[in-house]
Amino acid sequence: MIETSTIPNGEAPMSWFKIFSRKSKPGHSAASAAPGVAAPSVVVPAAEAPAAVAPEVSPAADPLAENGLPKIAIITGASRPGSVNKSVAEWVLAQVADRTDADVELVDIADFSLPLLDEAYPAAYQNYQNPATKAWSAKVSEFDGFIFVVHEYNHTAGPVLTNALSYLNAEFNNKVAGFVSYGSAGGARAVEHLREILSELQVAHVRNQVMFSLFNDFENFSEFKPTEQNAGTLAPMVDQVVSWAKGFATIR
Repeated sequence: MIETSTIPNGEAPMSWFKIFSRKSKPGHSAASAAPGVAAPSVVVPAAEAPAAVAPEVSPAADPLAENGLPKIAIITGASRPGSVNKSVAEWVLAQVADRTDADVELVDIADFSLPLLDEAYPAAYQNYQNPATKAWSAKVSEFDGFIFVVHEYNHTAGPVLTNALSYLNAEFNNKVAGFVSYGSAGGARAVEHLREILSELQVAHVRNQVMFSLFNDFENFSEFKPTEQNAGTLAPMVDQVVSWAKGFATIR
């Protein structure tokens, strides 16, 4: 079954396919004429001509143009009370704080209070209606790359992160991502699924990945204490993210 939606202006429900394809094809006029008969001239009064609609939210200017350094966001992947996700993200921030080749910032998804996806228009339209969406869009637009802190939940990425990604599209295009994951299997399955989502958002994702085990890198499954071996995999991953972020800035 094709999903249908009712557009807020009161139009009849239609499929997303029809919404995206209802523009006239190039070379076709609004009025068709029979073969051999000249098409009548149609004049549209100025007052009735549809006005061009610009997106409400546009991606910010490329941060590399300001200081020559890529701007990288460490994005949390959970907001559940008692989650260890933010403590892992804060550890990542502390490890990269001394780098001089990038500006790094911690972005906590919980700060945006995003409900279950409730925008009426597809994200590609950038026709955002809700203040929380607009704030999330503006923040993501600031960055050249991302480090997602991902936990595995039901053999996939956590719902808070996948929901947040569903709100946006263009804000992520032609940027880069790396992953710090954790779980009973190191979060490997969560990242596998997340890579597929990011590919659709046109985000390049580096090969190197940091994986922490709930059994070896957490005390009592609650206090983050990474082993030296697993902690040592962070720097090579960040190196890739930074270098790729610089490269992708040239094609945006």
